[in-house]
Amino acid sequence: MIKSNIKAFRIANHLSQEQLAEKAKVSVRTIQRLEAGEDASISTLNLVAGALGVEVGDLFPRTDSAKQQEKIQSADEQLQSQLYQRHEEFKNFKWIYNTCYIIVMMLWGCCFPLIHDDAVSSIIGVIWIGGWMLFGPLKKWFELRKLTPKLDAKYPLTVNRIDKNQ
Repeated sequence: MIKSNIKAFRIANHLSQEQLAEKAKVSVRTIQRLEAGEDASISTLNLVAGALGVEVGDLFPRTDSAKQQEKIQSADEQLQSQLYQRHEEFKNFKWIYNTCYIIVMMLWGCCFPLIHDDAVSSIIGVIWIGGWMLFGPLKKWFELRKLTPKLDAKYPLTVNRIDKNQ
């Protein structure tokens, strides 16, 4: 039986066991077991710590137990690895999106001289200018609605550990 501070953190955050379980994406029974002092996987500890907004090491009283310190170190390494991978994937998305955005807008702009009708050219010009304004919100929408849920599923330990706006 391992004494933990999970219940104290949960109460300090004004969360029920059910609310903490939902926020951590674990079962209520898992929260009950952790609060009773039963052992849990490193992934589970990371999820609960993230939901409470603390580090895994803060979930337990300070001891000299080598096994406990090893588990905390392993949890921290696993979290840092997922945070780094998530950040790199997000950075790659931004680079690809921005590159495509610039290419599309440049190609669109290059089409203006090919249009000899002033009315059509004016309409396409207005749409081109609107495209510059449209791509920013479109990128944000894609990040929030498509990319973030994908990254949350792929890197579950990072869900409560990152700024959603990156």
